[in-house]
Amino acid sequence: MSPSTKSREELKIFTPIGQLGQGFNEDIFWETVESGVDAIIADGGSTDSGPGRLGLGLPNVPWSRLARDLEIFAKAAHLYHVPSLIGSIGGDGENAHVDTAAEIIAAAVKEKGYRPLKIIKIYAEIPKDLVRQKLADGLVGPCGGGVPDLTEDDIKSSTRIVAQMGLEPYLKAMRENPDFDIIIGGRAYDPAPYAAFCLYNGFEDLGVNYAMGKIMECGAQCSIPKSREGLAIARKDSFDMIPLDPKSKCTTVSVASHFLYEKPRPDILHGPGGALHLDQTTYEQLDDRSVRVRNAKFVPEAEGEYTVKFEGAKVNGFHTIFLGALRDPILLQQLDPWIELIKGYVSEKMDGLGFDYDLKIHRYGVDGVMGPLERDHTVGKEVFIAGQARASTQDQADQVAGMAKFAFTHAPYPGQLATAGNFAWPFTPCEIPMGPLPEFCVYHIMHKVDPIGLFPITVVDATGDNTYVHQPRKLTAGDTKIKKLESPQTYWLTPEPAAGTCYLADVASVLRSKNSGPYELTLDVMFPNLEVYNKVKRTELLNRETICKLYSVSDSQVIASLFFDQAMAYKATIARPAVSGGFGETDTHGSQQHIPLMYLTLPFGRD
Repeated sequence: MSPSTKSREELKIFTPIGQLGQGFNEDIFWETVESGVDAIIADGGSTDSGPGRLGLGLPNVPWSRLARDLEIFAKAAHLYHVPSLIGSIGGDGENAHVDTAAEIIAAAVKEKGYRPLKIIKIYAEIPKDLVRQKLADGLVGPCGGGVPDLTEDDIKSSTRIVAQMGLEPYLKAMRENPDFDIIIGGRAYDPAPYAAFCLYNGFEDLGVNYAMGKIMECGAQCSIPKSREGLAIARKDSFDMIPLDPKSKCTTVSVASHFLYEKPRPDILHGPGGALHLDQTTYEQLDDRSVRVRNAKFVPEAEGEYTVKFEGAKVNGFHTIFLGALRDPILLQQLDPWIELIKGYVSEKMDGLGFDYDLKIHRYGVDGVMGPLERDHTVGKEVFIAGQARASTQDQADQVAGMAKFAFTHAPYPGQLATAGNFAWPFTPCEIPMGPLPEFCVYHIMHKVDPIGLFPITVVDATGDNTYVHQPRKLTAGDTKIKKLESPQTYWLTPEPAAGTCYLADVASVLRSKNSGPYELTLDVMFPNLEVYNKVKRTELLNRETICKLYSVSDSQVIASLFFDQAMAYKATIARPAVSGGFGETDTHGSQQHIPLMYLTLPFGRD
């Protein structure tokens, strides 16, 4: 593949799924590739799902599922000479995952009889000594308000450290290998492969390139209803966003609101080497399904001041869990003191055994999902218990969990009628050893780095004998027909709000929470039209004070609180009460923390 010698007016970039390995519609895939695209670009992962991948060296999905997607990309390269660019392969983008992915593609080329393919590997792991030197030079700082300062112990205990590459390594790889077929990148800034491919082909507006990449790295998640397969048409001054699932559509609000997704604030998105500014960005509805985006601006860092984010996780002991539920109303009326009684019983039994441990009891149905952020501790008719024990060895964690589960089953309580047992558990054995417990310990910014030299590039020539005989795909009737969108059904919250008032959820079109990295939680509220948006904005109820009250946090823990007019949205970001995926975690993805905002009462009715 090489850039055209003629002036190009547009690039068609296809993303079949927001996270490689999660599966996509093959009919849509081949129909799109056959119709003509310039590149297939896909993101492989992030820190969303916690520290397990980075700390334990595991892929985010089974290699069999990643192999399925990679083999399809190889087939597209063979048949149609469509190049593919991948970022953060395997989830964490470590070197071993880059190598494994390349081996999978090479094996497929040989086994299927494809033509020889040129595979480029870009590595993202960085030496710990480099991190130590940068720390000593005062060139390392936290990435976000909730991140503690980096320590030598953090560096030493990390199983590996990866840096998040920008567009530069991809651009170098393409310029030095214009006949490339597939680029497999280690940990990468999600929009970087998109921006690099556009720049390589002469599209020099990095504001457009990065904005397009930021939307497309999630596939067509910005569509309504959210879907997987997305197509972007990039131009010199704009890009169009088109969902490929015929049941979905993009609107100006759905696209604009996606810039809020998993970011601390929507108007300035920081990344390697600069920041994407979206405060002047405009959105135009082209038809009933596609949107054109203009006027995003990329502001580069000063020469010599290039920064990258780097990430690391460690193993902090071993853990064992047990799962079950409580249903007896007599017990549920005295749940708190009974659980304290159990903790005391476990402590008494473990005393003298010579090891330290931690025991966490999550009470889903009371405060399990939100943990320390929960304000409503009402107990329902059932409570689901997720117990977690941590110790220095697996055997020790098993002992603690086993003792706690036994106590949950048989500990007495005043007024007890059901003397056969208290605890309903669905699996046996109930105590489930989980192995090493990973925790994030590095999530920082490194200043004054070489954006290319930090990320080594290796070329692999996958040999094939080009004997593959292609069988044309059989189309089924109605493949290309646009299906009618179903009208959404309305659901009202209970209990009903007081007369003349409504809940925020009654008037919002989107209300969600999400991790913004491992140390922050971000909250987004979007509205269906300007009338509703301005009506809510005028109440002045969406502010820092309200967030503090609803989430029981101090003002210093509120990192952002602002309205974003382009998306008719409000955003707040707070420091997470616990690092994502660590011991005692209640919601690793951070996606179920929006409920208190749903019930914020507004001083006007629903209509």
